[in-house]
Amino acid sequence: MSSGGITWIADADISWLGYYIKLARGLTGEQLAARLAAPGGPVPVQATTGPQVEALIDGLDAERGDADSIAVRYGDHAGLGFAIAYGHWPSVLGPAYHDGTSRDGVHVFELYYEKQNPKVPPPAFAYFHDDQYVCGFDMYMYTWSQEITGPGADLVRAEIDAAGIPEERERDTAHRASLAVLERRFELALPRDLILDASLPTALVRGQQPR
Repeated sequence: MSSGGITWIADADISWLGYYIKLARGLTGEQLAARLAAPGGPVPVQATTGPQVEALIDGLDAERGDADSIAVRYGDHAGLGFAIAYGHWPSVLGPAYHDGTSRDGVHVFELYYEKQNPKVPPPAFAYFHDDQYVCGFDMYMYTWSQEITGPGADLVRAEIDAAGIPEERERDTAHRASLAVLERRFELALPRDLILDASLPTALVRGQQPR
């Protein structure tokens, strides 16, 4: 398993809720974070690790008496800007929302997995280009949708079928195999050690703002 691709994500605990990851070809990580922010723009805070940013969000929300803050840790790797969300991102960011991050000819790849959702939805992938949805699919198809949607579905259909993902009964195996297909097909990469262990630039993009 490559530590510099994206297949490792299937076996990692990026946040306790799961993961929301944007990868952009044509934007820096800082620019991507700005596009994910609510009106008023991102609010930079100190660089954080994953546990540190979750603690920061918990503290800000406790002080305010609300629970709506979202932060992103971001950076650049292998020609891609990336942003990883923490906090209360489910149902606010993604999946497959037209959020404007791919405008102006940018290619954006979205990885989304609400692993604490009681309905246990599958991890999902979506690809946008120039503010248009290109294609997407559930990264576990056996008991969920086996449809690859979007006008660009043929970009991944043959490789998804060849990998046996529609027939794969094990969720974790299908998840891993799907990420491997996306890693190869779109040349996607994230630096595993930096994401899991290092401090990265961080900004609040929704909810509570620091004083």
